[in-house]
Amino acid sequence: MELNKNMGRLLDILGNETRRRILILLTRRPYFVSELSQELGVGQKAVLEHLRILESAGLIEGRVEKIPRGRPRKYYMIKRGFRLEVLLTPYTFGTEMYEPKAPRPTREYAQARELIKSTEPTEDKIRELVTFLSEIQERIEELIRTKQELEEVRLLTETYIENLLRRIALENEREFERLMREFGPRLPRKILEDLDDF
Repeated sequence: MELNKNMGRLLDILGNETRRRILILLTRRPYFVSELSQELGVGQKAVLEHLRILESAGLIEGRVEKIPRGRPRKYYMIKRGFRLEVLLTPYTFGTEMYEPKAPRPTREYAQARELIKSTEPTEDKIRELVTFLSEIQERIEELIRTKQELEEVRLLTETYIENLLRRIALENEREFERLMREFGPRLPRKILEDLDDF
């Protein structure tokens, strides 16, 4: 439940257009407050409040840097990367969050490092990197399609199990309790939470 609450809070935070624009800018480079204010056309006080919210959520962090003349400046940057997916189908609504980890030393990772470190002429190097990138993108898209298909099958199965258990609970409470003792530990958390609310 705590994870759902945190993701709900994250969706609320990202639901604000100004905060999304701040995050887009911070993907380019670190910014300080007056730069963000100028880029966004928003007052510095409002920008500071948005930055405070983003920082308290752990999405960004600030770093104070001394400059040759004038007062030190606090630069803001993205703190951590994550991927947030919202899943809405006729059967369910939910969110999932993934935090990227350091890449495993796969064949593709080794190939990328080899291409990046190569001493070929720049034009040849870029051509090979662009081709490699296209191949990786094609594989990602295929995996995403497969994942979506499997998620639909999973959702269909979960919905059927939940509906079946609800029907049994209405018809025979003792049988429902027996089945929950036997299968409860193996049921997905979402089904258990939905049945608790039933």
